[in-house]
Amino acid sequence: MASKVLSKLSKQQQGYYIFLAKECFAGYSNAEDNFNIYRYASSNAWLFHSSEFFWKALTLLSGNYFNITHEASQRDMIKISSEILSDDDRIRIYDVLSKFSDIRRNLARYGYYESEGTIKSPSQVFDKDDTKTSLNQVGFLINKLREIHYYQIFEPPIKIGILSGYLSARHEKPCSYYPHSGYRKAVQWMIDLKKIKQDVNNNNNNNNKLNLFDVSMTPISNIINSDFSIIINPFGEAYPELGNAEGQGFKTITSYIRDGGIFVNSGGQSFAYSWDVNTGKSQLVVGFIPGLDDVQTNYINGIYELHIKQSLRVPSESLILKRYFGVETEWDNLQKNIVGPKEIEIEFDAILGQDKPRTKAKVYRPVRKLSQDIIPLAHSSDSAWNEDDNNSNIYPVVAVKFGRGFLIHTGMSLNEEREYKTLMDIITRLCIIGYQTLVES
Repeated sequence: MASKVLSKLSKQQQGYYIFLAKECFAGYSNAEDNFNIYRYASSNAWLFHSSEFFWKALTLLSGNYFNITHEASQRDMIKISSEILSDDDRIRIYDVLSKFSDIRRNLARYGYYESEGTIKSPSQVFDKDDTKTSLNQVGFLINKLREIHYYQIFEPPIKIGILSGYLSARHEKPCSYYPHSGYRKAVQWMIDLKKIKQDVNNNNNNNNKLNLFDVSMTPISNIINSDFSIIINPFGEAYPELGNAEGQGFKTITSYIRDGGIFVNSGGQSFAYSWDVNTGKSQLVVGFIPGLDDVQTNYINGIYELHIKQSLRVPSESLILKRYFGVETEWDNLQKNIVGPKEIEIEFDAILGQDKPRTKAKVYRPVRKLSQDIIPLAHSSDSAWNEDDNNSNIYPVVAVKFGRGFLIHTGMSLNEEREYKTLMDIITRLCIIGYQTLVES
């Protein structure tokens, strides 16, 4: 377990470390993207970039400085604190870093590769197998940094950002649509989270309690370069966007998650609706066109609106949650008399603590099945949705691994106080203990 040392640094050093760590994660994401489209030389360039920012981030986290150089020497590795890396990790990490030779440095920094005076195309030098091996090697560095990084950013007061409803500018029409998350508005989330205390000395004396969270409102444009440990979307099934499809808003959110962020969606089907900050209107975000027999057009207040028949089932593959995150949720089932939120008993999973409390909750759009990338935070054995008696669990609240970070999908309806407080409890427990399980996944 890595020690929590970030608080020992100055504010400037803390900000610099956050930049280096995020740049390391982002570089690896770019390497993955280039590998997947067969650009192996470009993938190697980003891997070198990521590996360089890896050791520089840990050097700065150790309170030391690094020289202007691309490769890490053994002296550079000594600068990384023993509180952060064990001797065994240090040996293995240096073995990986030392394999990124002048070939990759030249490619990443200067754009060419030379051998005995003969210039070769990088596309001839780097192939699929070589790049795949390098991805796996740097992947070890990335997982090690993520483990270290999570222990740093979950040291109280834990910084939480609440989406303000804006994409970037104050002249926009901020989101005011809260489908299945209507109990509290965005600013009220901030106020409530600021009231949560941490017990410094494990007693009930209020004089020994400090704020657990440092909370502020943020537009989507700020979340990439921020030091927020968690971002909360208080708008339930909606999110602020520029236009009607998954545009700048959604791409910024997914980049934040992929590069190590934790994004909590407050209720219902995550990313079901976009809110256009230019027009001030919401729209269902689906990737399919229904047949004309299933759609009717109404003329309301001078505007044409399309209305889909309630009996039409939206294919899960057309929804953002399935297409991007690989997650399928339960939907209304008229034959089983399940329409809208259903009140059932849910139980917290061990990731949130050993006490595993139970509570009643109005569940809406719970996850159907687990996978290696879906970690349950709360479950229910209610079999109303499932026909298979051997697998009767459904999962209202889950952490979905996406790149280096996680989407927290909340399949509940937060239109009332009980469910709102339940999610507040889950967020608090996740920040105190649950993140330790996430870094191991």
